[in-house]
Amino acid sequence: MRFSNGSLLLLAAAALVGCSSGSGGGGITPIAPTITWATPASVPVGTALSSVQLDATASVAGSFSYTPAAGTVMNTVGTTTLMTTFTPTDTVHYTTATGQVTLTVTAITPIAPTITWATPASVPVGTALSSVQLDATASVAGSFSYTPAAGTVMNTVGATTLMATFTPTDTVHYTTATGQVTLTVTHLSTPITPTITWATPASVTVGTALSSVQLDATASVAGSFSYTPAAGTVMNTVGTTTLMVTFTPTDTTDYTTATGQVTLTVTAQIAGTAYVNFATTYQTIRGFGGSTAWLGQLTTAQANALYSPSSGLGLSVLRVRIDPTGTAASNWVPSNGSWLTEVTNAQEAVSANPNAIVFASPWTPPPSMKTSSTSQPYYSGASPCSPGTGYCGGYLNPSSYAAYAAYLEDFVTYFNANSSFNLYAISMQNEPDWSAQPTENYESCSWTAAQMDTWIANNASVLTAKLIMPESLNFNPAQALTALNDPNAVDKIGIVAGHLYGTAPAAYPLAEQDGKDLWETEHYIQPAGSQPTITDALVAAEEVHNSMVTGNYNAYVWWWIWDDPSDGVNIGLINSNTTSPTPTYYGYALGQFAKFIQPGYVRVSATATPVAGVYVSAYSGSGHSVIVAINANTSAVSLPIAIQNQTVTSMTPYQTTAAGGMTALTAVSVSGDAFTYSLPAQSITTFVQ
Repeated sequence: MRFSNGSLLLLAAAALVGCSSGSGGGGITPIAPTITWATPASVPVGTALSSVQLDATASVAGSFSYTPAAGTVMNTVGTTTLMTTFTPTDTVHYTTATGQVTLTVTAITPIAPTITWATPASVPVGTALSSVQLDATASVAGSFSYTPAAGTVMNTVGATTLMATFTPTDTVHYTTATGQVTLTVTHLSTPITPTITWATPASVTVGTALSSVQLDATASVAGSFSYTPAAGTVMNTVGTTTLMVTFTPTDTTDYTTATGQVTLTVTAQIAGTAYVNFATTYQTIRGFGGSTAWLGQLTTAQANALYSPSSGLGLSVLRVRIDPTGTAASNWVPSNGSWLTEVTNAQEAVSANPNAIVFASPWTPPPSMKTSSTSQPYYSGASPCSPGTGYCGGYLNPSSYAAYAAYLEDFVTYFNANSSFNLYAISMQNEPDWSAQPTENYESCSWTAAQMDTWIANNASVLTAKLIMPESLNFNPAQALTALNDPNAVDKIGIVAGHLYGTAPAAYPLAEQDGKDLWETEHYIQPAGSQPTITDALVAAEEVHNSMVTGNYNAYVWWWIWDDPSDGVNIGLINSNTTSPTPTYYGYALGQFAKFIQPGYVRVSATATPVAGVYVSAYSGSGHSVIVAINANTSAVSLPIAIQNQTVTSMTPYQTTAAGGMTALTAVSVSGDAFTYSLPAQSITTFVQ
């Protein structure tokens, strides 16, 4: 059938209309565009994503969104998935589409920046480094540190190496770098005076020793300081003191010596405070102990109770008796073994305390050497012997002087051969001034000062142990005076000793000037009642205190170390139990010193009586600081203690009261070199660091 052209167009239009809305409906189905995205080239860590990586294309027009987004920095080495979502412009015929690629992120090998630093011009000695010399530059941004640093004064003539360390801002791509140049330092044409800087020191309490705290001047160049007063000088005068310094430069070509001074204020000590000054030292302590003379055998249990520093009283000196009943034929070794008994006692003591020392005393020479003789020794069970005969009284016959020296040396030899250690010292005579007393009734021998001098000068050189003399009854200084003033005798004396019967501890300047130790070698105090109490202990402790502080004694030795039941007196340091002995109050009194102040410690300055009835002494040794405080009052005393010239952070108190014991208490904190402690009524407290 033929139609006109117009009819054909209408039919076509009708056909199109039928396709979009005709009955049966099948409309347009959108399709997914094609995404094209090539795998991007790998990038170094730290790269920010851009269109170089985010460059996907689509088969139709539209827009992309990326994950991660453009600008994201790739900080992790490895593979990363990049994703994109495409939104077509024609959303009728096309759907959204996605795509992804893998991006490889590689590690960066940082490189060293280039440092540029020209050799600086030479400078005269004394020049401070500045940016004129410290002017290095780098090829990238960053910062420099210099050695020596800016401001350092060039005090040494010659070539000096300056070093620079550069730290880049970008530490991912660049490493640190170093550089160096040589600076020439020249002499000055005219020497100059260095600058001394010395701040006024804080005030100190009288008794303080000067140290680097006060003597701390500095100078603008290298050199050494000399101070007046010198370090260690104790400030003993209240008021203001001028401290002076002289500085000597190392470089004396370019610098002159210089001086400076400051004013130090010294304040008074506060009343009622115990000041302990560890910079001021006195005598060296040899020890504290007692005697076994006539007591018999010392058991191991007794030795531990007396001498062990850990479980006992910590005694460190034993005095033994030289029995005179031997014969020359037996080399003066008694057949009854009494020498061996005392040597065994000594061995027990030193086994308990390896720091302990032993000395021996004769009460009389053998009767055959004396001006008269008898076979009746005291303590034999018979009645006391008469003065002037045999073992009791009389004088050493001058014809026996050499034989007596040999006899004493025999004891030394015997002792050393039968023990694991040597005898520390030997006395020439116990109480040479006692046998002249009308009531004398025990082994004894009289010596005048002149006789002792003669014997020492002519015979004592054979002794291989230190010689002790004179062991006077009441520490009479006249007994030793002649020998100390005799140049032929004085050097043969090792220890000047005495007893405290009827007297009080006193200094002996002549003996100290001659370099002799001062020992108190025998005393006891009779208890007020049948048994000693804390009151008796305080009397004994005060005597030990005075022996150390007033007498400057190096050793203090009690009489018997345990109670002797046969004697009927209770004066021992422990009771008479041989298997389970316990200390007496006298033992606690001496133990408060002995346990914590071992041989070799040094006494230091302390306010001896800060409060009425309170006695303080202090000691230092083996890394320990020790303060002994005795409160003899019937009420407690709150005692401030100030520590000078020693760093102490805490102290542990060990205390004896009416309840006895040497009890360790809670440590006391020391703050600002001071602490306050309440001393119980009638007590002895030893503080130990």
